[in-house]
Amino acid sequence: MRPNEVALSPMVVDDALTCARIAEVRLALEAIRDPELDETVTAMGFIKSIEIDGGSVSVTFQLPTQWCAANFAFLMAVDIKAAVMALPWVRSAEITLREHFAARRINEAVALDLSFMEAFPQKAEGELDGLRHTFMEKAFLARQHAVLDVLPKGGNLPSPALWTVAELERMAREETYLAEPVARYLALRRNLPGQVAFITARGEAIEPGLWAAHMRTVRGTAVTMAANAEHCRILAAANLA
Repeated sequence: MRPNEVALSPMVVDDALTCARIAEVRLALEAIRDPELDETVTAMGFIKSIEIDGGSVSVTFQLPTQWCAANFAFLMAVDIKAAVMALPWVRSAEITLREHFAARRINEAVALDLSFMEAFPQKAEGELDGLRHTFMEKAFLARQHAVLDVLPKGGNLPSPALWTVAELERMAREETYLAEPVARYLALRRNLPGQVAFITARGEAIEPGLWAAHMRTVRGTAVTMAANAEHCRILAAANLA
């Protein structure tokens, strides 16, 4: 053993590896968002425990109220499992939703990799791809609003309706306060065609005469999502009290 080296017992090494893997799982879960709020499950405090046993991972999560919609809860459970299973060292993942009216059925379905229709054959009207798309469009508009709300206004600047993605990226590099909202917005904007920075959630250009109406839609979507997120935070805090 080299000077100044400390011999670690197998238990200490195992504990260090477990802690590192728990941190890795938590980092992976930071990419999972409540589909309705566009907020991460970690930031919202939904993740209650992460347990590691070798290559087996157990994640327990809880939503602000037991009456949260079953389809929202199912989407989050499926996404959590997919994020965990994507880690190279994970062999199995057990995802447990607790204190929810449909917890038993959702937990069983996710464990068996069943679809939403298979889990809820009496109530499901279809799979959840359409719902995902709807929430993605709302997230796109809310993130667009976050950028537009902090952009400099007036002076000799052209209307934001005329900006290109390249111009928005350049401004974000020059103004640090724009970096985070622009990065979040462009993460979704790059999935849509064209080079105009600000477009509809369906990838359509906005005619100058329709810009004011578009801004009302963007603002309304952002305000509603922010209010819903704050309501969920209050409920989550009450559950912890």
